[in-house]
Parts: sequence; C-alpha cells; structure tokens
Amino acid sequence: MLTLFSILFIFSIFSTATTESNVQAMFVFGDSIVEAGNNVFLDTAAKCNYFPYGVDFPSGVTGRCTNGKTPADLLGLLLGLPHLLPVFYDPQTRGSSILAGVNYASDGAGILDSTRQSQHVISLSHQIANFGETTLPDLKSQLNGSFALSSYLSQSIFFFFIGGGDYMANCTTSSGVAAECDLQSLTELLIRNYTNLLTRAYDFGARKFVVFNLPQAGCAPFFKRQNNGSCVDLLNEGSTLFNNALRPALENLSEDLPGFSFVYINTSGIINEIINDPTTYRLKVTNGSCCFADPDGIRPLCVEGTEPCPDRSIYAYYDGSHPTEELYMHLSTKAYSSDLQTEAYPFNVEVLANLNISLMLIGAPSFHTRDH
Repeated sequence: MLTLFSILFIFSIFSTATTESNVQAMFVFGDSIVEAGNNVFLDTAAKCNYFPYGVDFPSGVTGRCTNGKTPADLLGLLLGLPHLLPVFYDPQTRGSSILAGVNYASDGAGILDSTRQSQHVISLSHQIANFGETTLPDLKSQLNGSFALSSYLSQSIFFFFIGGGDYMANCTTSSGVAAECDLQSLTELLIRNYTNLLTRAYDFGARKFVVFNLPQAGCAPFFKRQNNGSCVDLLNEGSTLFNNALRPALENLSEDLPGFSFVYINTSGIINEIINDPTTYRLKVTNGSCCFADPDGIRPLCVEGTEPCPDRSIYAYYDGSHPTEELYMHLSTKAYSSDLQTEAYPFNVEVLANLNISLMLIGAPSFHTRDH
C-alpha cells in the first residue's frame, strides 16, 4: 500500500520542479495520449477541442484528450522545463518559443503513414520531418552554429508514445469491434518502421530517447462496452507482441548508433498494476468513463458540452479510451523516478537526463536523412 508519505512524495515531486535542469528541451512525438493541440490547427475531425476536455487544465480546452495534463506535460514538469511545450502547428511556435522544446503529437496518428490517412492526421514520419525540416534550422539559427546545436540536442529528451492507433485502425471496425488482421505481420512492419523513424530522429541529432510501450487498449471502457463487458483480446495481443519486440529493437539501436541512449517505459505493466490495485493509487472507478461517452458507441470520446464526473481524481479513464490526469501522474512519476527495471529500463528518465554523452559521439545533426 502507498503510505501517506509516498503519496505526499508524488505530489512534492511535481510541486518542487524548477527551471534548474540538465535537460535543455523536450521534443514530443505521438498520438492522442500526448496530443496538446496540433489537430486544432488542422482540417481533421480527430480533435478534443471542446468541453468537457480540459476541465482541469489551467487554460481550459486546448485539444488535449483528457481532463488535465498529459504524460508529456507532467514529465516536462518533472524535468524542470520552464513551461508547457508549444504545439508545432501553432503559427507562433517559432523563434525563442521553441528553445524548451516542441510538441508534434497528433490525435489519431500512427507509426504507419496509412493509419487514419483519410482523417488528415500527422503520422510519426511527418512529425519527425516537421522537427528536422522546420524546427532544426530554426534552432540552428538561434544557437549560432552546428556545434552548439549538437550539444543542445544531446542534452534534450526525445519523447515517443505511439503505436496503439495502428492496431485500432487495422484490427478493429469503426465501432471498436475486433476485425481480421495478421497481428504478427503488422507488428513486424510497425517495429521495422518505428526503428527506421527513431534512426531518422538520431540522424537529426537526437541522442536521449524516452519510449513508452503500448497499454492494453482492449481493456479500455469503450472497447469493453463494445465487447459485452470483456476486453478485446485481439488488441491486447497486438500490444503484447509490439511490446515484446520494442525493447530488443531499442537495445539494437543503442548498440548500432554511437551515443544512442534510451529509457523504455513499461506503460502496459504500470497501468495494469494501477487498474488491478486501484485503492493503492486512490482510484475507485476503473471500468467506466468520467465523462459521458458517445451513446451511439461509434467514438470513445466525450459528448460535447456534457458535464464530467465531479471527482476526476478517483477515475482511471476520462473518456472511453484516454486516462485521467490522475492516472497519468502515477505513470509519469514512475517513468521519471522508478528504480524498478520492470517499469523503466535500463534506468529511469531522471538518470537519462543526467547522462553526459561525449561530444565525440554526437556529430553534427544532418538536415538530410540516410536511406532506409
């Protein structure tokens, strides 16, 4: 059981975060779990830019698909970044505003360019291209040259949370019911593409990677509701295959690419622990949505304009598929400070942040990626 001391410790970590940090910046890539408002600026229906989303966020509705902060927001606070990161597609995200990092995540995005392409979301390859082709030259002009830029990038965190949407798009129907798909072939394709895209980020100068594995999305309230109260095993099997292949892929990259350092966050294991023992984490509702979800069962999102549950702190899920800030806080705290390799491997994000990567291993960032 969490003691009162440990509960207070979790909150103290966030309340004492300062601008003093070994981390220069954080660059966030991913899907709706870490979406912070990019899709608001895009011609897409994949948006969470309405109430009751953002009910607990300081500035209200932003496009975040939860009641408050995302795991990327919370990890940024723990790392001591001076402010929440701006989103890439905001026209004001240029110049000095990008020096603490940028969020490129897009609701509905996948590792594959084909995932939800018809919805005009920004796939991982395009997110990384946005970093390399737009942000990187802007940073270079502000930091006075390649060497300063390389040093800055080596002290920055590159955050990745993506992949679940690829399984949902390829292995379920529009209403969330399991559909025929070749999980093994899909997983191999995803890991191959993911590895190539992480290598592309490395070519652009990234050296410190924080990579979250996939939660068991098939047990989220939306999918259980569509499956007569049972988890959608197909989605969970896909997550398991993906997670089992992801860590070895990261280890291979660390062997092949000089200076490549990573933390692999066991999102699935951490969330399963929280869901299976909710009282330890002060949660009471793990099978339902805090907000009023789509009554037609077509989308897992909150119904616009409806009132959410009055006490968000006791819910694991805010809508049918996205957790609450409360659950994200526990996930982010473990990512940052856990000493258990079953949660953060081979060490936690705090250790990664303090690693000194030799400038001999950095090299100048490339504005042209190698062929893959």
